[in-house]
Amino acid sequence: MFNFLNSFRLVYETHSFSLAASQLFVTQPTVSNQIRQLEAQLKTQLFSRKGNSEVLPTTAAKILYESTTKLLAEWHATERELKIVDKKRTLKLKIGASQTIAQTVLPELVDSLHQHDPDLPINVSISNSDTVLEKLNNHKINIGLVEKPVISPSLERVSIASDELVCIGTPTDVWLSREPGSGIYKYSEQYLLEMGISPNKVIQVNETNLLIKLVRQGLGQTIISKRMAPNDLPITYLGPHFNRLFYLLYSKIDYSLDPHLKKTLDTIQKLSLK
Repeated sequence: MFNFLNSFRLVYETHSFSLAASQLFVTQPTVSNQIRQLEAQLKTQLFSRKGNSEVLPTTAAKILYESTTKLLAEWHATERELKIVDKKRTLKLKIGASQTIAQTVLPELVDSLHQHDPDLPINVSISNSDTVLEKLNNHKINIGLVEKPVISPSLERVSIASDELVCIGTPTDVWLSREPGSGIYKYSEQYLLEMGISPNKVIQVNETNLLIKLVRQGLGQTIISKRMAPNDLPITYLGPHFNRLFYLLYSKIDYSLDPHLKKTLDTIQKLSLK
């Protein structure tokens, strides 16, 4: 049943059987069959098709989704709590971080966590803010650190530091940008709109250090955190509305049930990450 509910959750969130199947590493017919069996058991339709591929949730699906999200989160937390009862250390800290955080505040944070608990296993993965959110919702990580104010009903979001964005480089007919899903992408679009800039070409790069190298080569300009702006490149300050926050994300259920995770999260929130 939990496999069926997990498939249902992903179809609901992606509006696609094929996307849900790819995230579950199964075939689309497998997901379709699971949804049909779930609908048969509940005696209600959960999705209707729109066009060739997109599926839309019914009213019944919206009700089921709220309960499913809570149920799956509680089940994962229960599994971890049972391991605690067996006197096994449950927490292997899996941190997902977006790139600016990973290259600025994360080294200090990881060092502080290690000093606080030298025996704590720590695993770090780097991606953009949307991917971090996806991993956290799918329980592939238990802490997320992002630069984008993402929202999920099952997660808590806490601001942990502030950040200032600047424009670096010399104007050309090329604009360099992070990819959609990153915390900086929307600010880049906002800057182009405010300045009335219509570049002949936009190059999207999903790695910040490569963006800096391209700017240094004179290819164009980009928006970047002031924390990462090299001293040898021209910098344009953009004003207070291009300031943002860094956020800590975690599961509300996990925080309440897993004492190891609660202790670690409390430690992070007490740190001063300037």
